[in-house]
Amino acid sequence: MLPDIKIAQINTFLTVAHCKNFRQAANILCRSQPAVSLAIKQLENLLGAALFNPERHGELSAFGIAFLPEAKALYKHYETAVHNGMSMAQGQSGSIKLGVLPSIAKTVLAHIMRDFLAQHPLVHLQVQDDNGDNLRDKILDGRIDLAISSIWQTENDLHHTNLCADRVGIVALKTHPWMQQVNDIDWEALSQEKLIRNGTTPLVENTPAQAFLSASTQVANMTSLVAMLEAGAGITTLPWMAFPKDSEELAFRLIEEPKIKRQIALLQSRRHQHMPVTKALEQIIINTFKNRSKYLESPTQLIT
Repeated sequence: MLPDIKIAQINTFLTVAHCKNFRQAANILCRSQPAVSLAIKQLENLLGAALFNPERHGELSAFGIAFLPEAKALYKHYETAVHNGMSMAQGQSGSIKLGVLPSIAKTVLAHIMRDFLAQHPLVHLQVQDDNGDNLRDKILDGRIDLAISSIWQTENDLHHTNLCADRVGIVALKTHPWMQQVNDIDWEALSQEKLIRNGTTPLVENTPAQAFLSASTQVANMTSLVAMLEAGAGITTLPWMAFPKDSEELAFRLIEEPKIKRQIALLQSRRHQHMPVTKALEQIIINTFKNRSKYLESPTQLIT
């Protein structure tokens, strides 16, 4: 079993070795000289050899010279460990994993990362974009710490904080007849069109738009979905934040009746403990959505 050596004893040894004088070391350490001498004696007993030459007070022994770099390395490691621990406890360092929906990655993520990293430059922030179902699973099994995702249903093991709610609309080529009409959507007539399902289509369940749930074509990848829509392969539904606003070919028509919304929330597991820095990121996410909600939630009737 290793001896119970205290870090204060190592610090006392390093101070005396640096000063080469017990009295000067005592002044630096704000201790009496007898207390310093006793600390050195106790350390020597624990190590099993003299650190200083007994005939020349303050001069290192051969063993003391050999042990000095080891003591310096040990004390340096102690300082680094304590500094890092305090930094993590104060939320200034550490590692955190954030999961986001692809639509969040395109619209809000840059603002979140900019503000968070400006305030916490030493934190290692890892970001993963994925669909809502996968983000839920990753939260529950601890693969990510927080997720900005859609809510399909509440669960006892998940804590969620509502962030915003974006409206759902139909998306197709700007030249598509349904993008040109000014009348209310005729859902029975629309159901005869070439419909495309995607990962957000369950939002229209139990609404007049539920014909999209029975569409024969399903596309899970957003890049592929946009390519198909731009090629005129059909019409789909998307929440406003998921609509590819950089597309010059596509239009978004808001579903007015009934109003269909996707609830976006910040998710975290009730079963897992979190680092202090998680709370800081959580607050920045909440503030970012609060400040930008009017841009995220309010599409016009027809986006051109």
